[in-house]
Order: sequence, then structure tokens, then C-alpha cells
Amino acid sequence: MPKISIIVPVYNVENYLRKCLDSLVMQTLQDIEILVINDGSPDNSQAIIDEYAAKDSRIRAFTKENGGIATVRNYGLAKATGEYIGFVDSDDYVEKDMFEKLYELAKETDCDVACCNYFLTFEDHEEPREEYPYQGTKEMLTRFFGILWNKIYKKSFLDSLDFSFPDHRRYEDSFYLTHMAYHAPKMAWRKETLIHYVQRSNSMTNTHNKMTLDAVYMLEHLKNYFYEKGAFDTYRDEIEYVYIRFCLGNPFVSTSKIKDQAERKEALELLWSTLNTTFPAWRKNHYLKDLPGAKHRYFRILNKPLYDLSAWVFSKR
Repeated sequence: MPKISIIVPVYNVENYLRKCLDSLVMQTLQDIEILVINDGSPDNSQAIIDEYAAKDSRIRAFTKENGGIATVRNYGLAKATGEYIGFVDSDDYVEKDMFEKLYELAKETDCDVACCNYFLTFEDHEEPREEYPYQGTKEMLTRFFGILWNKIYKKSFLDSLDFSFPDHRRYEDSFYLTHMAYHAPKMAWRKETLIHYVQRSNSMTNTHNKMTLDAVYMLEHLKNYFYEKGAFDTYRDEIEYVYIRFCLGNPFVSTSKIKDQAERKEALELLWSTLNTTFPAWRKNHYLKDLPGAKHRYFRILNKPLYDLSAWVFSKR
């Protein structure tokens, strides 16, 4: 059993893949397996994968029909044999001791999830980002970062979960982590910045289309999941706050930038109606007062005319 299985989805990243794989094969923690999964990429990525796999036996190369990143992650989890699981996107790269440091932290604390900070990496500069040291379901729902790749996860814990990444959907990271919050994983933090999240204009994150409405699918599934567990009433305020974050936060901004005017209008109306139909009194959510930040003050005064105006402003950026 390797100490860590690292799952690397690959699709149209031939210009970034070598740097990613170099950062993985050079890890100071040697006892790892690297599952590189080609999701039907039409570029030269497979030749690069074959080259690295021929030189390093820790690389396990797979190919599959294109199905999107969620299908790759589910596929990788089914193939992984490590004690812990890590996820690295193939256009990103990591510090050489990232997995050694996270593994040491995980073993020292016997945690389910070990985390580190990360860089937003642009062409000409980097910006460090720090994730909050939340604990328990309520903090995880209200303060979580919807990113998988700055963490390692105990495989036995992931195997115990009764959900998977949602196929053919955006926000699959957020879906997985918000649903995981119900199970209150024991988490530990290393206050070091160990992974580089490369910012590129043609990435899925910066693609604006109706797939941004997968946020609605995620929210409804999350609400129903807590209902099924008999836990909705206990975590109602936190789930309401997740709705606020997604209907008025980044998915709203992405939806505002959809180029087709009719499509954009329809999508924005759905976000607004999803929030206001599910939680009509959302402006009274106590997290909008309890948590810091100007955005929470803005949310409390937001009405439909201001919502439409904000969407217009973001559409021009």
C-alpha cells in the first residue's frame, strides 16, 4: 500500500503537464503512486504521459472516454490503493515536499483530512491564499473553500462516504466537500503554502456558460442530502448560508458573464428564484451579521433591482 495515491486528471494540458508531473515525481515522499488519467484528451498529452510512465514505475497511466473531471476523480478513487488520497489538477504544480509534510501531519494528528495553503499563480506573479482552520459540520459549511487539491484524505474515510463526484457537472469540488461536511471529518492544517493553482483564461473556471447553473443542482442535492439524514433542521442556517454564497457569489458572477443575453437572463432568474423560493427570509441569516466582510453587508441590502444592476456591472467586466 503506497502512503499516498495522487489522482491527476488530464485533458488538453500538453503545455502544462510536464511541469505538473515533474513536481510529482520529484516529491521527497517517495512511497506514492501517481494515477494519471487521460480523459479522452485530443492533444499531445498522452505522449507525455507515456514518456513519464516509461521512466517512473510509480506512475500508473489510464485512458478513458471523455466524461469530465468528476468522472475522472471517481475513476481514480476506484483505482487508488494508497493509505491517503491526493488530487492534483494537471495544469497545477506542487512544492517538492508537499505530500511528505501533509502525510506527516495526517499521521501525527490521525486526521481524516490534512490541508495546506496555496498560491494563485499568474504569469507574472503569485498571490498566497490561506484556508480557515474550521472544525465540525457548521464551520465546514459556512467557511469552506470549494477546492480539493490542497488536501489529502484518508482513503478509509472516503470509502465510507455514500456519495461520489457528480458526473458532467461543474462545482464538483464544492459538491463533494459540502456533502462531506455532514460527516464532520477530523481536519488538520499546515500553515505552509505548498501548491500552485495556475490561473489561465481558457480553464473551466473561467468558462462562462449555462453550466454555471450546476450550482443550483449542487444546492438542491445538498439540501435533500441533509433532509435524508434527518439533519436539515439542525443545520438549516448553515445550508441557507451556502445557498446565499452560491446564488449571490462566484456562480452569480460567472453567470453574469454569459455572452448570450437571453441565456444569461434565464440563468440569472433561476439563481435568484432558487434562493428566494427556498429561503424567502435569507437576509435575516445570522451569518450575514456574524461573519466579517463587506460582501455580507451588501447581501443584507440586496433586492431584485440591485441584483440586476450588479449582474449588468459584472457583464461589462
